[in-house]
Amino acid sequence: MNLSLQIKRFLVTGLINTVFGYLVYAFGVVILNLSYFWATVLSYVIGVTFSYVMFRAFVFTEGDRSWNSFKRFIPTYVVLFVINIIALHFLVDLLSWNKLVAQAVVVPGCAALSFVINRIFVFK
Repeated sequence: MNLSLQIKRFLVTGLINTVFGYLVYAFGVVILNLSYFWATVLSYVIGVTFSYVMFRAFVFTEGDRSWNSFKRFIPTYVVLFVINIIALHFLVDLLSWNKLVAQAVVVPGCAALSFVINRIFVFK
């Protein structure tokens, strides 16, 4: 698949994944009254498998599509989780941003990094 089509599919699938993950995060913050840390943990735990299945089915349709690629997918999202938490700490704890707004700002950067890592490392 050419890069242009793959990026388009990533954007659509990523938007679905992002909305899903953000809704889980918002549910954790608003309904469960979790801190941003635990809401992010909840979002990542539920969202990682959902994202892997979506990316594997619609975006990275060539290359390694075995479950072995899932073993590379997990550490990718651990790295993204750490980046997300550091950014939220900076925005929420140090700059006193609203937790929901801060996550909405952090998500696009993590999504772009996700595409690069998935293309080069996970579904190679």
